[in-house]
Amino acid sequence: MLQDVVPLIFSLEMAGNGLLMRFFSTLGNINGQLAQTPNILTKSQKEKWEKAGTELLKSDFEIYENSLQTIQSMRAEIRKAQRKYDGKQVIVFIDYLTLISSKGSFNSEHERVTEISKGLKKMAKDFNCPVVTLAQLSRSVEQRQDKRPMLSDLRESGSIEQDADAIMFLYRDSYYNKQDDSNELEIILAKHRNGPTGTAKVYYNLATGKIGDL
Repeated sequence: MLQDVVPLIFSLEMAGNGLLMRFFSTLGNINGQLAQTPNILTKSQKEKWEKAGTELLKSDFEIYENSLQTIQSMRAEIRKAQRKYDGKQVIVFIDYLTLISSKGSFNSEHERVTEISKGLKKMAKDFNCPVVTLAQLSRSVEQRQDKRPMLSDLRESGSIEQDADAIMFLYRDSYYNKQDDSNELEIILAKHRNGPTGTAKVYYNLATGKIGDL
């Protein structure tokens, strides 16, 4: 965890306890399955577990697990967090975009996602903080020979593609090819409003969720 940055995590799908277990697994470099049953860990694993817990206790972060979050309710939480952590930069993470609840009625899902997308853009501007949200891909990617995601694979891609300053996709060959046991992950920067696009290859440990240099 970074000491000068405060992550605000809006987990609309996963419970907060499950998210914390993933933090322990990644920080302690412990297999995620084992992290769910810490009583069977070895001595060295328990030491890693305790070290991860100490690191988490020292870190400032907030998890909001209300699955009925709206743009308005998230704005209220961000406002409170900025007062609480005055002088520190907050960064907002949302899992995930189409699970954000909407007030009012819409003629289509496209209209609803467009409204949410614009709300997130305004949120980043008004609070002067990065807003990072996960988004679903359409099924069309599964039909192609090359399954690397493209901008057109974003569900309701028009509004998201227009409003986002940057769009990144994650791709692993080993996800589709079970014979491939490599730890390589591609981070595809498909849109970058203020800079170049391209692909970076990094190390990814599936068991712990840890990402690093190859």
